[in-house]
Formats: sequence, C-alpha cells, structure tokens
Amino acid sequence: RSSSIMPPVFQSERFFREAWPQISQAFESPMDAASDVQWITGLAALEPGACVLDAPCGFGRHSIELARLGYQVTGVDFSETELERARAAAREAAVSPTFVCQDIRDMEFAGEFDLAVNLFSSIGYFSDDEDRLVLDRFWRALKPGGVFVLDTRNRDQVVRSLPPEERKRVNGWTLRIEHEFDPATSRWRARWFRLKRASAKAKESAQELIGESEIRLYSAHELSAMLRPERWARVELYGGLDGTPFSLDAPRLVLAAWK
Repeated sequence: RSSSIMPPVFQSERFFREAWPQISQAFESPMDAASDVQWITGLAALEPGACVLDAPCGFGRHSIELARLGYQVTGVDFSETELERARAAAREAAVSPTFVCQDIRDMEFAGEFDLAVNLFSSIGYFSDDEDRLVLDRFWRALKPGGVFVLDTRNRDQVVRSLPPEERKRVNGWTLRIEHEFDPATSRWRARWFRLKRASAKAKESAQELIGESEIRLYSAHELSAMLRPERWARVELYGGLDGTPFSLDAPRLVLAAWK
C-alpha cells in the first residue's frame, strides 16, 4: 500500500499494535465466539457456503468459527501480530479463511459478501466522520440482501456503570485497567497496567503501564443515524449477540442491518 494513502494514525493505534496482542486473549473466549456465530448466522439466514467478511478479525476467533461452518471467510485486520495468530489457529482448526492485513478504513470490497461483521467494540477508534465512512465501506462490501452485524459497548450503560478500575488475570499475571469517561465527548479512555508482585521491600506492588486506549462510545440512536438507515432495507437493535432485547442496561449494543 503506498504511504500517500495511509489513513492518519488513530489515537489508539499504538495500543493495538503493541499492547493489545499481549492481552486480547484474556477477553475473548472461543466458546463465546461459537455462540455469537451461531446467533449471527441464524439471524442472517445464511445459505451454505455464503461469503462472510469479519473486520477487524483480531486473532481470528469469529473467522475460524465461521469457516468451521463451511462459509467462505475473509478476515481483515491491521495487526500482523494478531493475523499471524489467526493463521496459526486456522491451521490448527484445519480451516482456511483468507486473512488480509489492512486498515478497515481502506477496505475496497464491492458487492462481495452475504454477511459482514464488526465485532467486539471495533468502532469508535477514529473520528466520527471516519467511523461513518467505515460503516459505508461495510454497506458497499455487501451483496444486495446481505446483512451487516455491528457489536459494541452501549454508551448509556457504560455511563452509569463503568468502574474507576478493574483487574483481570492474564496467563499468570494481573492486568489493571483505569477507566475514565468524558460525558462531554463520549470518549472512554483506559490505561492498562501490568501489576508486578509486591516484593518484601515494597508493600505496594509495582505496576508497568503497557498501553493507553481511547474510544468514542455511541448511544443506539447515534449509531443508527450514522448507519444511514435510509440505505438499508431494515435495521434491528439488540442488547447482545444472543438476541437479548436492547435496553439502557444492556452492556452491548448490537445493530443488524439488511441491505
């Protein structure tokens, strides 16, 4: 790709290149992926052998589940580290999705897919205008009658229930996440630390900052408007990738749109 058309670096790009591959697997289980995929493919009423776009695909958990079901899968991600993992996992699962290293803002697919998915809070890292363009690219990628499924955090639930910090075990170490939400801009900033064991000398365990991320959270009506509902035959809202009805208290916001 020529550097002249590289999109500007986004706020959290470094985080996703350097920190996220160290921790992504702590957040995402293959079991969840299998049930997500079951619900999505049922909703989309996919024919056998249908073409599916998973962007960004991360280390491939949804791409691999979709390929296991016999769909022709293309996974797009800008992180070579995550794609290498995805390729290794696909070999292990004896499936062969196509993995493409690309920024989702650069996707040029046109009328190729029966289903396109954007999962696990992968919108909101760019400017609002760029997010809108990304949604347009998904619309363009679909065949007429194709389905787009987007899954992200529900802003209205986050506003009320985001803890100032949380901790998670990751392969034998502890991850500490400091959260800050700015209601004026709807941007959620997180600082991610690796906690080190407390030594005999230091009562407090030391911590190492491994990355910082920032994401713009959308409420349901904002995201629906950005999708440009007039372009789609119909748009449905859910509160999770299991068909839970959407409500202010749903942790997830899922949009399903038929072209």
